Amino acid sequence: MGLADKNDHPPFFEHNLYEVEVDEDEAINQTILSLNATDLDEVSRLNYEIVEGNEDGTFAVGNLTGEVYLAQPLDYESKNRYKLLILVSDGRHEGGATVQVNVRDVNDNPPIFDRRLYEAEITEEDDRDLPRRLVTVHVTDDDIDRPEDIAFSLSGQGIDVENPENSHFVIDPTSREIFVRKPLDRDYPGGRPRWGLTVFAQDEGGTGLVSYSEVVVKLKDVNDNPPRFTQVIYYGNVTENGTSGLEVITMKADDYDDPNEGTNALLTYSIEKNVIDESTGQPLFLVEPNTGIVRTAVCCLDREETQDYLIQVVATDGGGLKGTGTVSILVLDINDKPPLFAKEEWTTETDETEGSVIPVQPILTVSVFDEDEKNKFLYKVIESSGFGAEKFAMITNPDGTGSLKVIKPLDFEDPKQRGGFKFQIQVSDLGENRITKPYHVAKSWVKVKLKDINDNKPQFLTSSNEVQVLENSPVGTSLTTIIARDPDKEGNSKVHYKIDKLSNRYRQFSIDRSGTLKVQRNLDREVNPSHLLRIVAMDDEVPPMSATMTLTVKVADMNDNYPRFLEDYRPVLLENEPPRKVAEILATDLDDAAMKNGPPFHFWLDPKASSNIKSSFRVENIPRGLNEDGMAVVFSLREFDREEQKEYFVPIVIKDSGVPSMMGTSTLTVTIGDKNDHHMEPGKKTILFYSYMGQTHGTPVGRVYVEDKDDWDLSEKTFIWEKSPHPNFKLEEDSGMIIMKYVPSKSSYHLNFHVHDRKHSQVNVKASVLVQVRHIPEAAVENAGSIRIANMTDAEFISQWDYKSNKPVRSKADQLREKIAKLFGLKIYSVDLFSIQMKQDKPPVTDVFFSIYDSQYYQSVKINGVVLRHRIMIEKTVGIRIIMVGINECMTENLYCDGSCTNRFVISKNQYLIDANRTSFVGVHTNVVPECDCGARNFSTEVSCRPNPCFNRGRCIQEKYSVHCECSNEYDGPRCQILARLFSGNGFAWFHPLEVCENTHISVEFISQEPEGLIFYNGPITTPIANEFVISDFIALELEKGQLRLLLDFGSGTLQLKVNVTTSLNDNKWHRADIYWNKEDVKLSVDHCKEVDHQEQENNKKEKADVSSCRASGTIPPFNEYLNINSPLQVGGLGHPPLPAGSYRWNHLPHGHHFKGCIRNLMVNSHFYDFANPALHSNTEKGCPYFDKVCTTNATLAGCGHNGICAGSFTQPVCLCNAGWTGAACDEQTIPAYFENQSYVKYALSFKPSSFHTDIQLRFRTWEEAGELIRIANQHSGLYGILEIRDNCLQFRFNLNGPKLEENHVRLSKVNVSDGLWHFVMVKRYGAVVILTMDGGEGRNYNETSSQSSNELMDINPQGGVTIGGRVQFSSIDVFTVHSDYNHSCLDDVRIEGKSLPLPPYLSGTQWAQATAFHNLASHCISRDQCLNVNCVAPFICKDLWMRHECGCPEGSILTKDNRGCLDEDECLSGPCENGGICSNQQPSYICHCPAGYYGDNCELVQEVSPLQPSLPAVAAIIVCVLIVLVMMAVLTICFCRKRRRQFTKDEGIREGSEMSTKFRSEGSGGRGAGEGEVTILDLTALSFPSVSIVTNGGTLIPKMKEVEASIEMNVTMTNLDVVVTSHPEMQRKFVGSPHHRPSSYDDVRNYSYEGGGSSSLGGNSFSSLGSGKQGFGQPSIKHLLLSHPFPFHLLQSLDAY
Repeated sequence: MGLADKNDHPPFFEHNLYEVEVDEDEAINQTILSLNATDLDEVSRLNYEIVEGNEDGTFAVGNLTGEVYLAQPLDYESKNRYKLLILVSDGRHEGGATVQVNVRDVNDNPPIFDRRLYEAEITEEDDRDLPRRLVTVHVTDDDIDRPEDIAFSLSGQGIDVENPENSHFVIDPTSREIFVRKPLDRDYPGGRPRWGLTVFAQDEGGTGLVSYSEVVVKLKDVNDNPPRFTQVIYYGNVTENGTSGLEVITMKADDYDDPNEGTNALLTYSIEKNVIDESTGQPLFLVEPNTGIVRTAVCCLDREETQDYLIQVVATDGGGLKGTGTVSILVLDINDKPPLFAKEEWTTETDETEGSVIPVQPILTVSVFDEDEKNKFLYKVIESSGFGAEKFAMITNPDGTGSLKVIKPLDFEDPKQRGGFKFQIQVSDLGENRITKPYHVAKSWVKVKLKDINDNKPQFLTSSNEVQVLENSPVGTSLTTIIARDPDKEGNSKVHYKIDKLSNRYRQFSIDRSGTLKVQRNLDREVNPSHLLRIVAMDDEVPPMSATMTLTVKVADMNDNYPRFLEDYRPVLLENEPPRKVAEILATDLDDAAMKNGPPFHFWLDPKASSNIKSSFRVENIPRGLNEDGMAVVFSLREFDREEQKEYFVPIVIKDSGVPSMMGTSTLTVTIGDKNDHHMEPGKKTILFYSYMGQTHGTPVGRVYVEDKDDWDLSEKTFIWEKSPHPNFKLEEDSGMIIMKYVPSKSSYHLNFHVHDRKHSQVNVKASVLVQVRHIPEAAVENAGSIRIANMTDAEFISQWDYKSNKPVRSKADQLREKIAKLFGLKIYSVDLFSIQMKQDKPPVTDVFFSIYDSQYYQSVKINGVVLRHRIMIEKTVGIRIIMVGINECMTENLYCDGSCTNRFVISKNQYLIDANRTSFVGVHTNVVPECDCGARNFSTEVSCRPNPCFNRGRCIQEKYSVHCECSNEYDGPRCQILARLFSGNGFAWFHPLEVCENTHISVEFISQEPEGLIFYNGPITTPIANEFVISDFIALELEKGQLRLLLDFGSGTLQLKVNVTTSLNDNKWHRADIYWNKEDVKLSVDHCKEVDHQEQENNKKEKADVSSCRASGTIPPFNEYLNINSPLQVGGLGHPPLPAGSYRWNHLPHGHHFKGCIRNLMVNSHFYDFANPALHSNTEKGCPYFDKVCTTNATLAGCGHNGICAGSFTQPVCLCNAGWTGAACDEQTIPAYFENQSYVKYALSFKPSSFHTDIQLRFRTWEEAGELIRIANQHSGLYGILEIRDNCLQFRFNLNGPKLEENHVRLSKVNVSDGLWHFVMVKRYGAVVILTMDGGEGRNYNETSSQSSNELMDINPQGGVTIGGRVQFSSIDVFTVHSDYNHSCLDDVRIEGKSLPLPPYLSGTQWAQATAFHNLASHCISRDQCLNVNCVAPFICKDLWMRHECGCPEGSILTKDNRGCLDEDECLSGPCENGGICSNQQPSYICHCPAGYYGDNCELVQEVSPLQPSLPAVAAIIVCVLIVLVMMAVLTICFCRKRRRQFTKDEGIREGSEMSTKFRSEGSGGRGAGEGEVTILDLTALSFPSVSIVTNGGTLIPKMKEVEASIEMNVTMTNLDVVVTSHPEMQRKFVGSPHHRPSSYDDVRNYSYEGGGSSSLGGNSFSSLGSGKQGFGQPSIKHLLLSHPFPFHLLQSLDAY
């Protein structure tokens, strides 16, 4: 039973009184006390309420919680204590308690000044009774119960906070008085009439609240400042002959005293020093006392008598203080004096005009004397005043002179004009409207002498325009003499002759200076029966005038060609047929039948024919056959069996009827036709299929093969699958052709078929086919080597059956593959012959392309070079004849192209099939196509990032009209090339050979201190082979005794050029060599002749540059015209033994000394060579580190930073800043300028630019189609150079010939520069050669030209000769027009000769130049947000293009083909991942999956290797290694003993390989052999035991191999295995998946291991290195060591053979 509670107890508090303290600034709603009442009743609900003492509702209590909180702000100063009565109720009873709240005072009131402004007034400069009290401030603080501790301070005028002793004012913190400590100045410039102060008061002793008030101190003025004139001299003017009282000037003096303070600043003016008229004694000027206006005191001042006067004006104030000012009075001129010519008669000389062309420049400038200043001169030629007056006119120049110009043609050949002209000219100083006043007109005579110029072409006097010559005429035969006369020089001009090269293409004719035409090379009527020669006659002037005539040379026929078959007869004679007629034969002859040098022909069987031919065929001559031209009929004499012999070659002799007659032998090919007379037998076939980039669908791979001696019975056979068809292949039942339907996924396929022969009723004859598949990557094809084999078909090359002996043989392809592998010290599977195809049928020529892989694919240059060095050895070993290494269709001049020739490597989409019965080969269909252009200068295709033009993993960025490459810091070339290499004096580097270009320019820079050294060589690297066509072309550039030496041979003789520089080039300074050549002429220059001397010519008319010490030129010995080279370009030295003297018919030999120093910037026809990864190299490294350190270690430079390059020399290094950067360390950005409409800058230079070379560089950005960037000129001589944009392209035009305008230009016509991007442009002129480059200067961003002017100097006027932004033409002082206006565009970093020009308005002057005038420019190159308020249709986004916008695809995506959408861009196509990283395309961007040991965005960084810490598996592996060594020792012992017993011989390739022992380093320095990456792959030594691959017949070794594999986690490529270990699934999976896996293509699995062949770069490291405790460079891990030295299972397996 429970008891119910009853509410019979009142609630109560624990205490009757609660006391709490609260800060007066406590926050509202903040709880200050929590009350908790108690009620003994169980069920009760308590309510709390404040019933007393809560004034203004300051507090509140929670009804249910009892929490007392602040409801209104507190103020201690108003009320500091509250007593609250709080009741608690349970609904029936109540209880109460008192809460006393004490408010704590807080500093919440700042001090208060009694005034907001205090004022005081004192007299200025009063220094009495200092310091003097100014004011007393009064402050109160409302915080009543807090101690008054107020700190005071002053600020404002006259207060020095840092140094209070210098302050003019101070405040006493106790008395609160402000004092002045020093005299105060009221007057300008150092004083002020009111001094303003601020006084601060802060309570809490300077740490509390702050208030302030203003203090103003007024100063009363004293007269302590005299009047002052602000200028040293005042300038006034008055017109001459004026009346008195004319105002001259108003003088105004300043008085800094107070004008409101009495008369302290009241000024009175007077003249202290006046000018007195000597005739009257009167002063000339007066001044008004009150206004200061100076006036004339007399009339009629004469400027011609006295031009100016000087007076002194005095200003006096009310206190008597004075100031003096000086006035210079200029008397202004009026035109009251007549003009006078400086001469009574003027004489000048001028050239006759060139036809009707009137010269622009004046021929004479005259001057006049006129005492007046203001003249309006007007010149004119007085009509009919003398002979020739009508041919001339006068113009008035802005400077008051007059110029005489020619207005009508002048002709020296006119006898009347030859004596010259004399006439009168006149001038008026009143202008055109008042020229009739005689007083203002002067006259003078002009005499003009006329000079003869070369304005007439020579005139041919030879009437005949045709000659005839016999085709067998000897060289030197004279044909005719050409005569021409020149009318200039009264007929005394000398004329010389030449033949236009285009009409004398093969230089078969020559003409001497006297006009005699001769035969220069042998003629052949059958090649060209008629020659049209253009004979050019030239006079002896500079430049010469020329005339051209056409002369026809007809070549008469001689009987010099033997007759031959009319066509390629190939009759078919069926086997087992009785004797019958085989063919009717007709003949033809290239000689002229009209000259009776051809038919009738006579035929007979060649008496030298074999007995078999004589007994098999008969030839009957039919003299009157076919229109009596003669014919032959061939008959068979017996039956034939095709299975015995398939073809017969019948030699037939043919004789023509010429005198003397010619005889020749042609061969008739008789094919024996097949009949199906044999039964089939089962057959086997092997097909080797190379799969390339998915080019597989629908590819024929070969016919099903059965043993059948018949080979023309295909129509009687039927082919079917033995069982169900294979899903990956299709069979054509009628032909037996097997078609591969899909990309193969396996490495091999076994296919089985049945064959039916309807004639012999054979069915189900078995045929099996093995298809072996190899996947060939793109890198393999791009780096392929190649050879051309003669006298062998592609089927013979791959065949594995000898039909003569009817036995299997090793194919030539397999032998070649093995030989190449041994040559490079590799396993056979490292070599892939992926393309084999016939080049021609008769005689058969086969092309073979192959790749070599060893951690990466060898470059083709390396492959071809090494194969070429060992060509003879390969031919002997394999049994083939190699006629070309590195297939090059441009090697023979004029075969495919009559000029430049470039090889283009073409890969067809269709595979190439070779079916050789038992063997088929399906390879990549490749073709080397000759294109008749210079590949480096062929810009016919649009610029694109596909394929990637960037080297070394550079990222290609596609812009609107161009592309550029993003490169890592180590690459300094425009396409991420390494441009420099260091050579240590015994090294070399191989690169791709030079192309065949009709016009070639090679430039290279070098630095060395050695006098001898080969800079580069390109030519033969082996001695020629007897009885073989020899190509001996070569080029070599080298240092010889510190001088530059060039050897160049086109195959017809060696040209040697030497430049005899004044200072040796081995001076540890950078030097540059430039080589130019065409088909005949060669030029060599050093350092662009920058240091040339200028010499005056004899007539002192102009300077000439002396280039004898920096240039050399010569002519190539005739008659070859091109440099045809197919071997590696070798830089820094030769990578092969020197060729013996006399090997080639060279007149001069390169000495071949290795270069020591740095070579950089090797450019050939506008393209830089990439020095990053030579195909083969030794003792050389990237860059030029030992020179780059010069700038970083130099105390003055302290490095060039990332924005500059180190240049100069070792003793005087300099930093050349990149475009857009400046400063000593190239760490300051330049400030560009924005050019508005009609904007320009004109400069005055502080230096004299070189007249021989010009160096301009700048940056620009624009959208405009045209505009002039910079102009350099000499206005007086007419020389100029203009860099401009025209039709969106950049060009530089220039004139070096002065008044005779002969403008040349060089243009980047394939690049649109109006794209809103920054472009960096450089113009370099060296004499008449001009080079224009942009954005790195490669390819289409590079062009050059050479002027034909005889002058090479351009003298630039440093004062006003340089202008940017356009050509400025002034029509008056302030009115101008800017032509070719470069507007709405930017310029930056303008330099001339490396010296920076200022760009106003940010910078108007530098130490090199001053901007003397500029207009409409703004600093910086800022564009507002172009995408503001622009909405693009999805998926396009707005792109700010600077000054424009474009709706395009987001970053990482590209436009679809229909331009309506966006696709993700596959960045992996550009190959960004380095060091074997695998690229994975993302949206957007990409990810590189790095192999072990590498990391970074592009796998470009190498991970540091941690020290080796042996673990339990590692210890186990060490034990296994020890066991391996023991087993190897046992096996070696057994093999050695058995070898001796069986007398094994070494492989023949070993002896051949020892012929060359050149050490080299392969790509990536990861090659095999001794040293750190160096390899002696051509000095091969055999081991003394045979080695075979791992076999699959089981045995106890297999589990051991699994254990080893498990213990070392073998998850890397096993590069030392030849075949798949099929009995080990795990190993098979890993090995087959390796890119290095190459299954054997033949049954014999024996191979031989050579020194270095089975080892890594460890060289001679032993297993004992594992105990070193470290794993650094050269210290491999256990896993790596075991894989590099695999367990020799093949040795134990070989025991079965003994």
